[in-house]
Amino acid sequence: MPTEIVIAYSVFGGFLLMLVSLKLMQILQLSSYRIKGLIAWLKNTKRDFLVRYFALAFFSFVSMFVYVMCFGSVEWYCNWGFLFFMLLCAYFVYAVSKQKSKTPLRVTKRIFRLLIVDIIVNAALCFVAIWFTKDIEAVRYSLVGVTPLLCPITLILSHVLLLPVEKLIARSFIKKATRRLAVNKPTVIGITGSYGKTTAKKVLATFLHTKYKVFASPHSYNTPMGLSRCINEEYGGEEIFVAEMGARYVGDIKYLTKIFRPKYAVLTAIGNQHLETFKSKENIIKEKTSILDGVTFAVANGDSIDVAQNVGDRAVLCGKDCSASYSKVKSDINGTDFVLTINGESVDIHTRLVGDHIPSIVTLCARLAYEMGVSLKKIKEAAANLPFVEHRLEVMKSGDIIIFDDSYNSNPVGADNALKILSTFEGTKVVITPGFVELGEASAEAQKELGEKIAGIADHVFLLGPNAQLIKSGMGDFQRVVMVDSLDEAMEQLKEIPAPMAVLFENDLPDNY
Repeated sequence: MPTEIVIAYSVFGGFLLMLVSLKLMQILQLSSYRIKGLIAWLKNTKRDFLVRYFALAFFSFVSMFVYVMCFGSVEWYCNWGFLFFMLLCAYFVYAVSKQKSKTPLRVTKRIFRLLIVDIIVNAALCFVAIWFTKDIEAVRYSLVGVTPLLCPITLILSHVLLLPVEKLIARSFIKKATRRLAVNKPTVIGITGSYGKTTAKKVLATFLHTKYKVFASPHSYNTPMGLSRCINEEYGGEEIFVAEMGARYVGDIKYLTKIFRPKYAVLTAIGNQHLETFKSKENIIKEKTSILDGVTFAVANGDSIDVAQNVGDRAVLCGKDCSASYSKVKSDINGTDFVLTINGESVDIHTRLVGDHIPSIVTLCARLAYEMGVSLKKIKEAAANLPFVEHRLEVMKSGDIIIFDDSYNSNPVGADNALKILSTFEGTKVVITPGFVELGEASAEAQKELGEKIAGIADHVFLLGPNAQLIKSGMGDFQRVVMVDSLDEAMEQLKEIPAPMAVLFENDLPDNY
């Protein structure tokens, strides 16, 4: 086989294998480019994709091998057998693309670099497979058919090869953001917690906006690169920068505070969220409370037991029985009312935000805003105009149907709050949920408890995802539960339930779960 043909086959084979690996790239991206996340997904899907790669490899090799055996003596006619590999790879990519993705692969600059390196690595693999068999008439290029089995390995190798480059790029991106902050010198407020971060960010920014020019990190950007990106691309020199700071591993908060150096800090709550990656509750507590170290002033949620017991004198506790407190709470589907008290001064608060957690979050943010010079009168006025936080117990009404969109709240406390609000509705109550993720050893019990609570409130339930059976096992003899394969299937069956009704969407798992 001529060298130019070997090279052509190798390059084209590398391109095809890159296309075959696109789903793996999507999962790697959703896993924050952590190899452990990709491996965990392969295991959680019961090795479904590995079986698909095996099938692709098997049929590719067999079809090309048989073709070469039959037409190996006719040089150019023989070469057309590579079409089997092309067609099978194309069908594989088509079949995968037909599966609807909640969070499709975003072709960022990093992904583009990974695509190029993956093509090169796979092309090198194909070259080896062809070159050392090119003179064996019975095999020739058919050994390329086996290469799909190695797609996970070649993608991981490509990722590892790129890591030094990506670290340099990330470092320069972060340095650019810190230089911009150094020039503008905004007051930085860091917000962290196991849950409630995004809601607290929105509430605090609204309160502070009555006195200052405020820039809050958009969406759920809470990583070094995410926050740096919003500073580099969207920050306009505002006086206040409210930064949501997320953590999934030990050291994440320390790294974020080192970069952005917050003057004020907010700790919303501590729970079992991300227990799977933190490994222990003690690690979560230590990590989350580390945001309080070195700041000028901090507030923490005294209603969270793990917060109250571990912050010491590093923060002012805010909550039901604290110096900054709330009382006389009334909450239903129309909003939340309570009395807010700070330093002995009280005001009546009304907000359209719903849930038992809202008084805690509002009190927490109000205390910090008060410390920064915002009056209780202004806080009261701003609270009345607080916008819903997208996908976090967001209330939407359409005729006789009420939607409670809690699809971004994957934690037991948030689910409890949502179910309590749902229970105030007098019509048919429906719950659609896949349960919780990243709760580690606490996961099984949490799923069963969720099922028990849902059964005590809902009239109809749709369960999906890997935790569906666990949730159902906690529902006792509850009969109106349907197991579905997708959210689309649940929505179709939902049409058969007559209104008036309220539908709670409790969590919506991304594709890597």
